[in-house]
Amino acid sequence: MYLVHAELRPKDGGTPPEHTGQLIFGCRRPADGIEHVVLHAGAPDGGLVGLFVLAPSVEEAEHTAAAVCRRALDSSPELAGFLLGRCGVRIVPDYYDQRLRDGDHGRDMPRQD
Repeated sequence: MYLVHAELRPKDGGTPPEHTGQLIFGCRRPADGIEHVVLHAGAPDGGLVGLFVLAPSVEEAEHTAAAVCRRALDSSPELAGFLLGRCGVRIVPDYYDQRLRDGDHGRDMPRQD
């Protein structure tokens, strides 16, 4: 499962409705693998939506999340004032920095010599 973040950018200011997550979730199809959608309140420049997606790869999860968001923006009058901005899985740099500090140089498994 991947957590994909989608930025909703207002065309003319404003914030997305509180039930934006439900509007987007309602636009999913069974094959999309969308498990949950949540709106992060108070995000700058519009809204930030988190989509939990079951997919075989990060690329497919990002593609699916963007497609579902576009479907919602195109079909919901309440979201007509928004555009889809960046949509992708966020890298958590602190996690990778810690892995490097731990001395394993980021390896997940022993070398195969």
